[in-house]
Amino acid sequence: MKSDIFLEKARLGPRNKVLVEHDEKRHLPGIKRRFKAYTHVDLAHVVMLVEHDILDPQRGGRLLDALLEIQALGAAGFPWVAESGSCLVQFESFLSEHCGEDIAGRLQTGRSRNDQEAAVERLYFRDLLLELFALLSNLERQIIERSIRHADLIMPGYTHLQHAQPWTFGHYLMREAFIFERDLQRMQELYARTNLSSLGGAAQVGTSWPLDRERTAALLGHEGLVVNANDAGEFARDHIEEAIAVLSILMSNLGRFATDLYVWSSWEFSLLEIDDGLAGTSSIMPQKKNPDVPELVRGKAGRVNGNLVALLTLMKGQPLAYNKDNQEDKEPLFDTVETLNACLRVFSDMVPTIKAKKENMYQSALKGHITATDLADYLVKKGMTFRDAHEIIGQAVSHAINQNKDLNELSLKEL
Repeated sequence: MKSDIFLEKARLGPRNKVLVEHDEKRHLPGIKRRFKAYTHVDLAHVVMLVEHDILDPQRGGRLLDALLEIQALGAAGFPWVAESGSCLVQFESFLSEHCGEDIAGRLQTGRSRNDQEAAVERLYFRDLLLELFALLSNLERQIIERSIRHADLIMPGYTHLQHAQPWTFGHYLMREAFIFERDLQRMQELYARTNLSSLGGAAQVGTSWPLDRERTAALLGHEGLVVNANDAGEFARDHIEEAIAVLSILMSNLGRFATDLYVWSSWEFSLLEIDDGLAGTSSIMPQKKNPDVPELVRGKAGRVNGNLVALLTLMKGQPLAYNKDNQEDKEPLFDTVETLNACLRVFSDMVPTIKAKKENMYQSALKGHITATDLADYLVKKGMTFRDAHEIIGQAVSHAINQNKDLNELSLKEL
């Protein structure tokens, strides 16, 4: 008979109060986040146990009824035990009270918390990826629609923050769309490696029970299995590292996009303007209109990159087994997903409202000797080598600067 909420009681005695306060309790918020995934994993496991006569139908039916009751309560209605940071223990305690220990104690047949937690992580993150994919797809659509509207809006192109060649605002936006398209492709590949079933891996080397891993995978909508039992039992962690790496790249791309908008909305550039509702002002300077969204997103990119470094550092030195260290991957993952979710939403609101300053863009494109490359190419088409053309146009630019003119203002005679 189980006499304590903690599994450790039988072997190790009472749980240290400090450990309960600062370790067990802090896991509860993460468990509540993944509540739906825990219930789905438990239901699939029990269905498989009954179908393969590992659990008799009568006990299995009562267990499924009680699990459905838990599911109906939801995370908000479930009577959580504040001292426990284990969902397995939380659910077993509830089941013991509602259908007896003989029923509750059979939930974990052929299963460890290792493969259970791995299964929950994969199910939970699979849903998050679908949500992020939809948000990014929406942002890409907003960018493409805006790029079509501005396909002919001439502006200067930049390298090293110096005028380089003329292009259009629409071309710039399409560049961003292609960048985010690659992010979507990376997320698709990540999804495929995430959407695999870990159930059946047990603690390390599988189990002597004749489990049907393919059946639980099918019940949970997975595309396949984490085949190796040792790999499946919470040891295949690289999909989490890959997840934050993929999302860090996406966040970095968002940050670079934000930096362009931040710079171009400055008074000196004055090429575009952020919508008033997405800007801020100063507590002392009433004239200020600060580009809040680009600034915030640019800062968040650094935060997400920090989460990646934290996770890689966490995982690199562990022996090839499950360790308590692995619990530290939750905060970086949760924070990364929440941060990216918010950034994608606010960017999707911002992009359609960006005000491009057409005349300023055009006038800026007339400066900085921006047609120098085109002029060099013209000479090459007339039979000159590009190296000679490059030298001659470089001298022409120097002459224009000495005359306080732009290259396009030189007369044909001067050229």
